[in-house]
Amino acid sequence: MTRPFMKAGIVGLLVIVMSVVLLCVFPSKAPKLPDGFFTPIIAFEFIETKAEVFQMFVAIDGNVRHAMVDAMDFGNQLDYIYMCLYSLFLLLFTVKCGQVSGKKYYYIGAALAVMVLLGDAFENIQLLGITAGIDSGAFGVQLFRLHVFTWIKWGGIAAIFLVLASWFMKGGMFSKVIGLVGIVSFLLGVVSFVHRSIINEIFGLFVAVMFILMIIYCFTFKSYETD
Repeated sequence: MTRPFMKAGIVGLLVIVMSVVLLCVFPSKAPKLPDGFFTPIIAFEFIETKAEVFQMFVAIDGNVRHAMVDAMDFGNQLDYIYMCLYSLFLLLFTVKCGQVSGKKYYYIGAALAVMVLLGDAFENIQLLGITAGIDSGAFGVQLFRLHVFTWIKWGGIAAIFLVLASWFMKGGMFSKVIGLVGIVSFLLGVVSFVHRSIINEIFGLFVAVMFILMIIYCFTFKSYETD
């Protein structure tokens, strides 16, 4: 009996470790976030207007909250490590699904994992550009591009979960639960794209839960027939 997802699982553990590191680095709260948001980094990634940026990073007296800017920048710099880890996890997982099942369909997920990595990398460039331009207010281009790259990342992740749903739904109860969470994540992503709201936060939460469940799955799955 083998555990074909073991390598992905090991990378997944590193994803968890890096997630904890980022939780400690990114600001945990902010005086003013866009309506429906309560997590600063999630709000920043989905931010839409200059007014929202200023409300988030500029105090009432007009001074930039430099401590918050520095924490956000440091987190986004470390995020380059995180994006490589979680993208590699998704790549290894989807490729293994294709190898075990013999279905090339799952390699679509692998291609999407590469796209997600590129989207996340360019998203961070925009986020760092916005914070660098807060004093001058010259970050309109970065704000426009941010929306594009943010959804390449989040949309790509949701699409990968949808691709993997057919794999998980063929397994046992735990596997089916993962498949269901993946499908719900995709649907929440669609709603979040159409209408930015608290659904974006719920979407982010479901994505996090999906990663945790998939990592656990990597260490419990023994064979395709006996899941």
